Amino acid sequence: MKILLALVLFAFLVFLFVAVSAKGAKDKSRAGAYRRRKLMTENELEFFGRLVAALPDHYIFPQVAMSALIEAASSDKKLAHGDRLRIAQQRVDYVVCTQAGELVAVVELDDRSHSGAKDQLRDSRLEQAGIRTVRFQSRSKPTPAAIRVTVCGPAPAADQVTPQVEAAIAPTAA
Repeated sequence: MKILLALVLFAFLVFLFVAVSAKGAKDKSRAGAYRRRKLMTENELEFFGRLVAALPDHYIFPQVAMSALIEAASSDKKLAHGDRLRIAQQRVDYVVCTQAGELVAVVELDDRSHSGAKDQLRDSRLEQAGIRTVRFQSRSKPTPAAIRVTVCGPAPAADQVTPQVEAAIAPTAA
């Protein structure tokens, strides 16, 4: 009788072990549950249109991961890992690049969800990597002309010839 009870208990424990193992394996292979979300809010989308109008000779990339722009510079592996984690989940609103792919600036559209202290820290991290941050207030968005001047600087005067224009119009040796 004791042997039969021991066999039943052993069979029950084996059954439990198999059931728990199968559940654990199922959880690891679970794809998760996801749904689509908008890339930008209506406010960000409207400002994106202003950026595109203001900078037609540039590429504008919205919602870019900070880790795509900067990387940890510490040679100490633990410090570098901590620095990577600090920016791992952060995104910038817009990245402005030349048509050659050179980064011109990061553009942030500040609304009431922005924190001055956090923004200052983010800007200093970008600045360490030589990336300029331009901030605009959501409640008083500038015109495309004002955006262009702020991001790219003032346009050269009509009577001023830039080196690029001069090279383009210079006579070529035949």
